[in-house]
Amino acid sequence: SLLHCFSHPLPPSLSLSNSIVPTFFVFSVFLATLRSILFFFFLMIRRPPRSTLSSSSAASDVYKRQTESSARMELLAILLLPAMASCADWMLHPPATTTVLSVGADGLSLSNGIIAREFQIRDGMLCTVEFKHLLSQQTFLRSLSPEGNITLNGQAFDIGGCNGIPAEHHEFWDPVWLPNLTANPAGLQYVNYTVQDPKAGFQWEPGRRFSPLDVSWPPKGKHLTLNFISPIEIPGATGVVVSVNYEMYDGIPTLRKWISVNCQSGSVMVDTLVMEMLRAPNFAPEQLTVVTQQANNPTPFDQQIKPELSQSFPGRTQQLWFMDPLYDQCCDQEIHVSYTYYTFLVIGYGYNVVFGGDTGPGQTSAPGNEFSSLSVYTTLQDSSETERQGLTVRRMARVLTPQLLESPINFMITDISSSTKFRLAIDQAAETGVEIVIVGFGAAGWCGMCFGQLRNASFVDWFKQEVGYAKAKGVEVSAYTLMQHNGWGEVVPELEQTLARDGHTRGPTACFATDWHAEYRSAVLKFVADTGMGGIETDGQYESIPCADSNGDHRHNGIHGAFHSGIVATLEFNVALKALGLYQTGADAYAFSGANKWNHADTDAFGHLPIWEQQTVGRMYIYDSTISRLPSSGTIGVNDLAETTKSCLTANQSPVNLSRVECFDFILGAQYGMGSIPNFRANRLYDPADPDAAALNATVARWNKFYKEWRGPRPSGAAGVLVSDLVHVLRPDSRGLEAVVHCTTDDSHKARAMASFVNPSSRPISQTVAIPLYYTGLMPGTKLQVEQAVVHESAIEFVGPSSIHTLGHGGGFTDISYKLTLDPTSYMLVLISLVEP
Repeated sequence: SLLHCFSHPLPPSLSLSNSIVPTFFVFSVFLATLRSILFFFFLMIRRPPRSTLSSSSAASDVYKRQTESSARMELLAILLLPAMASCADWMLHPPATTTVLSVGADGLSLSNGIIAREFQIRDGMLCTVEFKHLLSQQTFLRSLSPEGNITLNGQAFDIGGCNGIPAEHHEFWDPVWLPNLTANPAGLQYVNYTVQDPKAGFQWEPGRRFSPLDVSWPPKGKHLTLNFISPIEIPGATGVVVSVNYEMYDGIPTLRKWISVNCQSGSVMVDTLVMEMLRAPNFAPEQLTVVTQQANNPTPFDQQIKPELSQSFPGRTQQLWFMDPLYDQCCDQEIHVSYTYYTFLVIGYGYNVVFGGDTGPGQTSAPGNEFSSLSVYTTLQDSSETERQGLTVRRMARVLTPQLLESPINFMITDISSSTKFRLAIDQAAETGVEIVIVGFGAAGWCGMCFGQLRNASFVDWFKQEVGYAKAKGVEVSAYTLMQHNGWGEVVPELEQTLARDGHTRGPTACFATDWHAEYRSAVLKFVADTGMGGIETDGQYESIPCADSNGDHRHNGIHGAFHSGIVATLEFNVALKALGLYQTGADAYAFSGANKWNHADTDAFGHLPIWEQQTVGRMYIYDSTISRLPSSGTIGVNDLAETTKSCLTANQSPVNLSRVECFDFILGAQYGMGSIPNFRANRLYDPADPDAAALNATVARWNKFYKEWRGPRPSGAAGVLVSDLVHVLRPDSRGLEAVVHCTTDDSHKARAMASFVNPSSRPISQTVAIPLYYTGLMPGTKLQVEQAVVHESAIEFVGPSSIHTLGHGGGFTDISYKLTLDPTSYMLVLISLVEP
C-alpha cells in the first residue's frame, strides 16, 4: 500500500525548505511523526508472541502477519506523509508571509514566501542575482544579464547590468564572484528605489455579478521601482529617469514587470525597448509561464520560439525565447541537448510577424507625459505536470484578473428589428433565468454601433426604452461592436484606415490611433451610458495590424509607434468600460484591462459542423482551454439549439439515440457540468408555437437554476464550487468517458467537490474511476459522501444513490475510487461532501 501511495506522487512543490517553513509546520510534522511511530509500535505489541501460535496455524499466521504489516505501513503512510505534504503546498495553504522588500548592505530582495527576486546594488550597479521558487528551491537564473535594454533619442543603453563574470562564462552564476562585480559603464546607472502598494488596473468590486467576495482588489503585494539615469547627456532632454517596475503579489508565484520613462525638460523618444532579459536554465522554458499584457492566454512554447503568422492576436506573433550566444562558449554546446537551445528570455518591442517588423515602441516622453510600457507577467512553476501548471496560471488569474470570475448567464440574440422581436427574447430570458441578453453580430436591426445609430437620437431613445423593459424583468442588455470597422454597413473613410508598409495600400481595418477612431470610441461610451446598458461585446480589438501613416489625424508616429498606440487605445477603452460597470464579452483576451469573457476557441468553421460533432469538439475546446483559463472566462456556442436538435445528427449524419428534448438537455448538461455557460445565438431561445416549447423552456430554466445554485459565493465569501479549481481527469474523445472535477479548499460548507461525467458514445460505460481530490486540501482518511444528481422537471438535486468513501482507500493518497455506470449518450453529476459527525 505504501508503494502504491508513492506511485501517485504529490506535486513537486511539496519539498521542504527550513528557510521558509514556519515553526508551526515543523511542530505539526513532529507531532504527526510521533503519533505515527507510537501507533505503529502499539499495533506491533498487540500481535501475540510467535511462541504462542501452534504449528498447525503457521500458514494462516504468515498471512496474518503480512496483512497486519501491510495495514501498519498503510497507516504510517496515511498519517505521516500527507500531513507533511499538504502543509507545504502553497495552493492548499498559502504562506502566512506577505510580500516584503528586504534591504541589505548591498542589495534588495523582493519575496512573498513562494518566489523571490534578488538584486545586487553597489556604486551605480544593479543586476538580478537570483530569481527563485522558494518552495521547490529551484532557481530560474542561470547567469547575469541587464534588467533590459532601451534606445533613447537614438542612443542605445543597457538598463543596469553587472560586469565581472569570468570571460565566456555564462553556464552558471556563482555568488563567489559578487565582490568582483562592477557597474556596466555604458549602461544606465542605478540611483535609488521606491516601494508602494499595487494599484488597481481598472475599477472593480468583489461580488460583482456573483463573483467571490473574498478577493482583494487591488491585489495585495508590493510595487518596487528601481530608478536609473544615463551616464551621458541625452540630446534634447534633461533629467531623464528610466524606471524598472516590479510588482509581486501575496499568495502567487507571479512577478509583473514594466518600464517607464520620465524627463524634467525637453522630450525623449523611446525608440526601442526590451523589458525583460533573463538567462535561464535549460528547463526554464517548460516551467516558466510567460503572459504578456496584450495576450492573456499563455502562449504554447513552440509559438514562443516560432511565432505563427496565422495567429492574429498579439502575444502569439512574437518570439520570446532565443539562443544565448554566451552560453557554453567554452565547449561544444552539448549542455543543451536534453532540453533546448532557447534559454534566453527576451521580452520587449521586438519583431512581430503580423506587424511585419519591430514594434517600437516609438513613443515620446515629456514633462507631465510619462511613457509606460506594456507589462509582462512571469510565473515560476514548481512542477512540470500540465494540470498543476495550469492551476498555477488560473490562481494568477484569480488574483490579477478577478473580473473573470463574474458569471452571469447570457444569451446572444440575432433580431431586434422590432420591439416585438426584441422583447420576445427578453421575456424568454427572464422566464428561464438568463441574466444578460447580448445583441449579437449580424443581428437584424443592429449595425454594430455604427455612427448611423450612435448619433441617431430616435434610435437611442428607442433602444433606451428596450433596455428599461429588460431591466424591469431583471435582465441586463449588452450589444456587439466591431472596433476594427466601426460596425458594418458604413465604410471607414479611406484616410482613417491603416496604411500598409508599402505606403499605398489601405485597410483592412480602421487605424485605432486616429482622432476619428477616438471619436467612435467616445460615441460608444456615450451610447452605453445614455441607454443604461449593462454590457458590451467587443470584437476586432487591436490585432497587430501595421499602420505607416504619419499624416492627418494619425497620432502614432508612423509605423514606428503604431503597435504601442493601437494596443494602448484598446486598453484605455476597456478600462473606460469597466468604469461604467459593464460586463465585457468578445473575441479578444484583453483580461488585464478588464475583459470578462471570450470564446474557449474562436473559429467560424465550428458553427457549421453537424450538431453532435460540433458539441463534441466544443467540449474538447472547453477541456483544453480551461487547462490555463478559468471556466467562467470562456464560452462555447450552442447557437440556435432548439432548431438544430430537431435532427440530432452525429458526424456521419446518423441520428443519435435521443429524443429532441433529450439531445437538447444532454448538450446543456455536458457543458454546465464543466463549469462553462453555453452560449445561445438565435433570435429566440425557442419558438413559442413549437410543440416542445414547454419542455425546452423547462430544460433551459432547470440548468440555469442549477448553475446559479453552485456558482454563488460560499458562506465564507469564497468562490462557489462551479467557479473553483477545475481538475481535468478524462479528455473528450467521442469514444469513452469524459470527466472533470471541481474542487475547493474552503471549509465553510460541507460540499467540497463536484464531478461531471459524460458518456458520448452509443454504448453503455461501466468503470471504476479514481476521483482526484488533492486540491480540496482534505487529508487521507477523511470520510466523504458521494451523492448522484437526479434531474427533475424543474430542478437538479443531489438526492440520488449515495455512498460513503474514505479518502486514500482504493486509490492514491488523495483519491476516492468510484464505480459508475452511464447509459449511452448520457451524463452524471456527483456531489462530494464531508460526512458530518
